[in-house]
This record gives sequence, C-alpha cells and structure tokens, in this order.
Amino acid sequence: MRRTRLTLAAALVASAALVGLPTMASAAPATPPPDIPVQLLGMNDFHGRISDTTGSDSQLLTDPGPDGAYGTADDVTTTVGGSASVATTVQSARAAFLAQGGTQEASLFVGAGDLISASPFDSSVFRDEPTIEVLNAMGLDVSSVGNHEFDRGTEELRRISAATDDQYSDDVEACPATLGGEPFQAGVDGCFPDSTGADFHGTDYPYLAANVIDTASGQPMLPPYEVFDVGGGKKMALIGVVTKTTPTIVSPAGITDVEFIDEAEAVNRWVPVLQAQGIEAIGVLIHEGGENEGGDSLDVNGCDQLTGPIVDINADVSPAVDLIISGHSHQAYNCMVADPDGNPRLLTQAGFYGRLISDIRLVVDGTTGDVDRLCGIYQATNVPVTRNAPDPDIAAIVGYWQEASADAGDVVEGTATADIRRAQGTDANGNPVAVRDGESSLGNLVAQAQLEALQSPTYGDPVIAFMNPGGLRTDIAAGDVTYADLFAVQPFGNTVNAITLTGADIRGILEQQFQNPGGPRASNLRLGTSEGFAYSFDVAQPYGQRVDPTTITLNGTVIDPTATYRVVANSFLIAGGDSFTAFTNGTDPTTGPVDVDTAVAYFEDNSPVAPPAADHGTPDTFATAPAPAQGLGGSTTEPEPVGTVDATSGALGVAGAGFTCPAEPGDGGGNGTPGTPGTPGTQPVANPGNGIGTGQLANTGAATGQLTALGVGLLLAGGVATVAGYRRGRGVTQR
Repeated sequence: MRRTRLTLAAALVASAALVGLPTMASAAPATPPPDIPVQLLGMNDFHGRISDTTGSDSQLLTDPGPDGAYGTADDVTTTVGGSASVATTVQSARAAFLAQGGTQEASLFVGAGDLISASPFDSSVFRDEPTIEVLNAMGLDVSSVGNHEFDRGTEELRRISAATDDQYSDDVEACPATLGGEPFQAGVDGCFPDSTGADFHGTDYPYLAANVIDTASGQPMLPPYEVFDVGGGKKMALIGVVTKTTPTIVSPAGITDVEFIDEAEAVNRWVPVLQAQGIEAIGVLIHEGGENEGGDSLDVNGCDQLTGPIVDINADVSPAVDLIISGHSHQAYNCMVADPDGNPRLLTQAGFYGRLISDIRLVVDGTTGDVDRLCGIYQATNVPVTRNAPDPDIAAIVGYWQEASADAGDVVEGTATADIRRAQGTDANGNPVAVRDGESSLGNLVAQAQLEALQSPTYGDPVIAFMNPGGLRTDIAAGDVTYADLFAVQPFGNTVNAITLTGADIRGILEQQFQNPGGPRASNLRLGTSEGFAYSFDVAQPYGQRVDPTTITLNGTVIDPTATYRVVANSFLIAGGDSFTAFTNGTDPTTGPVDVDTAVAYFEDNSPVAPPAADHGTPDTFATAPAPAQGLGGSTTEPEPVGTVDATSGALGVAGAGFTCPAEPGDGGGNGTPGTPGTPGTQPVANPGNGIGTGQLANTGAATGQLTALGVGLLLAGGVATVAGYRRGRGVTQR
C-alpha cells in the first residue's frame, strides 16, 4: 500500500499539538499520476544475419570465468546469434518487463541502422527482402537509417521503407513500375514473394533520417522522429540519425539527391519541436559509435573509457535528450555518461550481427512526462542472444528463404587450394579478425578477376584494376567454392566498370588509401590491385606524400604521371566511394558486368585457384617526402583528436555511476533511489532473467531520509516530531 507523504503543513500541525504552535489549515494532498515504466530493446548492425551465424561471429565472450578477469584462459564464450534467437531474446526480456508491472505499449524494439545490406547470400540475393520480412515478424517498432541502408541508393531505401510512404520525400512503393527512372521487374529487381506467398510490401517499421536532407525540399528525406504512446497519457519520441561520414563510405551516385548534416545539429533541431508538442521523454537512435578502451573493454556491459565520434556527439546533443542508442562501430558497450548539463545519460551499443540486445529500463514521470534520470530506475544491460529456444515462427520464415536461395547458391563454380582471406588482425582475445588497413590476398584476387573480365576492346583493353577492402565481406575457404560463397564476398551488386585515368590520378588513388591522419576519411583503406602492379609507401609522411611516384610500376615500368591508362574498378569506387575521389577524374566510362559474375568466371576458368601474394604495396622509410600529390581534396593538417571520456557501466544504475538523486520537497534530502512503492527506503534486487544479474541492485542509492531541516527546527522549539518522508518509486516494482 502506498504511504501518504507527510507534507510540511501537516508536520506543523503535528508539532503545534506538542509545542503550542498555532495550527494551520491543511488540505489532503492530491494523488500524483502514476509513473510509466518504459523498456527499449535495442539492436544495431544486424546486416541481414537471419540464419544462425557461424565461426567467430557466433562466439561471444560472456563471463570472465572463475578467476574473475577477462582476457585469461578460463574466459567463458557462448554461442549466440540468428534471427530466431533474437526473437526469443526480445520476447523473454519483454516478458520480464511485463511481469514486473510494465505494459506492452511501453516496451519498444528499436534499431540503430545497418539492419540490411552487407548481408549473407540468403538475404542479399533477394535484395534483403528476407531480412525485412523477419524484422517485421519480430515486431521491430522503428530504426534509424545506417550507412548501409544507402548501399543501393536513396530510391531503393524509399522503396523498402513502406511505413514512411507519402511522408517527406518517400514517394516510392514497394513494387513500383519504375525505380530511378528505369523499368522495375518484380521478382528480378525486387518484390519477391515472401514466406506466405504474398508480394513484398516493405517495412512495417519506419526508418528515421533526421540528418539526411532532401536537397529539393530542404527537409529530411524520411521522418526525423517517431512518437510512441507509452501509457498514462504520456509519450516518448525517438529521433533517428546516421553518421555524417556516409557520403565517404557509400557510392556517391546513389545519394546525389540528399545531403548529410551534423548528427547533433539535426537532433537539436527537432528537440524543441517535440517539446512544443508536450513531449519531454526523448531518445536518439544513431548510426555512429565509439569503442570502450578501458580496463573492462572485454565485458559487453563495460564502459571504463569511451572513445570515438559518439563522445563528441554526446557532448553536443541537447541535455533534454534522455538516452542514446548507437551503432556503426560494431562494439558492445553499456555506458553511463554525463550530458552537457552534467546529468546522467545512457549511451549503449549492442555489438553486431544480432549477438546482443540492449535491454534499457527507464521511467517517464507521471507528472512531468520526462524521463527521471536521477531518482528512478534508469539502467541498461546488454543481453546475449543465446540459442536456447529459437522462435519457431521466425525459424520457419528463415527456412523458406534458405530453401529459395539454395538452388542458385549451391552451384559449385570452382575450387580454392587454400583459404583466400581478407587482411587479418587480432581482437582483444588474440582471435583473428578481418581488417581494412592491410593489403589482402582476397582483394588482389578480386581485382585480377575484374581486370580479366574486362580485358577486351569493348572496355578499352584495361591494364590495372583496384578493389576496395570494404567491399570484401567474407573470406573464401579452401575446397569447393559455390556461387553463394562468391556472392557473400561481394554482396552489393556493384557493376565492374572501366575508365581512363592519368598516371597522376593513379598516384592520387594510392595516396587516398592512407588518410589517417590528415585526410577527410581519417582512416587507412588498402586497395586490392591486379597482377604486375607495385608501389612503395611511407605512412610517416604527411597525407598526400605517402607514396613515392617513382616506385609506382606496371610490369616493372614506372607509371608516367602524364600518360593515360585504362583502369577497372567497381561502380562504388568509380563514383568516388570511400573517399577515393581521384577515381572521379576518370574519362570514357564503360559499364561492365555485375561484380560477382566476374568472380564466377574467374573461378570457372582458373580453378584450382591459389591465394595470390599480398605484396604489391611495400612499406618503406623515405629519406625525403615526395612532392605532394595533386587534386586530393581534404587537408594535410593534423585532425582534431577523437573524443574520449571516462564513464561507468550503465548496468550499475544512476547511483552506481556516481550520480546523486536530489531532494524532493518534504523528503528530507535523501539521495539515490527511492524505495519501492509501499516500502520506503528499500533497495530492490533484480529478478533473475530480466537482463540484470542475479542479486544486482535494480535501483541503487541511499534510502529516502526524513525532513531533517524541519526536525531541527522543531527540536529547537522544544518539540519532537516524527515525519515520515516518502518519495514515489520511479519505475517497475521489482519483485
């Protein structure tokens, strides 16, 4: 039973009976409206992993083992991932929330972008319509766009985003007659029959794009936010934004009708619009992120030290924003950081490929409609997507698409004598991971395959080919190589094109590999190159002077800066993707076949295929820096340092992160979290299975105090009064 707060007036009446103070009239306090518990279940960078993941993608470090230290031999890993298990994890977390007093309408399943594209064969071959059917079936409520949602261009994004049809610039249906001015053939270009036999109808959830501005209207290309009724007459809004670097990592040809503005600027534009509608509970879904570089970096719920672009974005986003769910960097972190006013703000990311779900719990104040970030339940837990009980309905949908893709995918196109890999690095556990800042056998192989496919007078008899590392999405294993294997390497459906470049342009392309520090991309991306091509580089030199032009050779002959060369690359690079803008200097373009078809032809003609050497670029130490390359764009000055902030785990709650609950009138100045309703001063412990560790405080901090100041005054007057202060429990009562 809820205990009534003893007001100051009532306390004075009580004291008057003891010390003879004059009485004061007191009206019974009005019952405040109930607070609304809210749950956000976040996922990011799913990349169409509808089937169970395999290999290292399926293994997640979940426990430090008996020694309590991550990074040692007794660490515990768990098999995770797969959309059917994502569905079960979401359902289980939601059931726990409902059992603790939450409501269905206040539990939201949300995305932070890159849900599609860079996908495995069983989704990508059908233009990711299988993933969208799965996400619809799982009940995804909303997502921000990610950079990969733009891989097939803005018109394709408008096509798939059915929930936004006729909003802002979305005037494209799921099965249009034309797309981008070209005829659209259902069942070939998209609009495939789904698992029920119905034609594709697009997303049931809206994609949000507050910082993607349609240049024709000056407004966002898709809705900037979505508003949800969470019960009790209260609303919560989520604003969606994507990394402003998207133009440097997608094909420029597909985004000519939009502009990407600063993420925080876009968020801050819409906060007052929402507040004018009476909405104070505001969150952000952002496809941009960072990395936990602290001592607990191996803990999926750790956050000792957060670094990366998200740190600066958090510092610039309005303090009215109550939480930030992030993505893009494929990291798992669970942070409690300070907003610009110094108040706590949750900032989370759930890794990648559906390996984790962020279970975020908060409370909307029944009176103000704002999130109570200081005195209420306000915490998050990254929950592993275990495979204990896959959802049978989702599994059936996945099975349909697996079968549909099997016929084409199972055809053996050739063999590999050994694994043909992307460039390799290691993760924090010493496990091999693909990286993009090294030359790779796979990149060189793909470049050679594309060159050979276009070596004819039709394409101008090209002599050099390049391949971007981000376009290589998996490795080729030794043994039989199927169509599905080759498709998985290059799942974007780019065409392979030829252009004419000068030798100076080719040097510019090589320089644009090494943009960290000093370049507009601020990262190093090593290109794959075809046989007979070589060069030397020194990354210690300034940007634009890291490749010695006298070492750039083709079949042993130095490239002439003034001569012209016929060059092959995929349509993404030809358009200047990944900030390789020197490609856009090309002339006489010719469009060739789809990239996967060139790989198929190469394996058919050359099997068994051995991994080529990854030695076309040679690191060196130059005695003097070469003259700067021309026409690179960007800046040769050192970039601003990336933001870093000390933080704490969002699983600890507000008090555990060092924030203090301020006093409310009449409660005596108690700090931390209030007790559960009817039990003032208690500190509830989480139930097992709700995404919070057994025995962990679900809401930490000191119990509510008494009216200390009033008590001192009464004692000075010679009276004694007992005043029972009480604060409403902000959130679901933990049982």
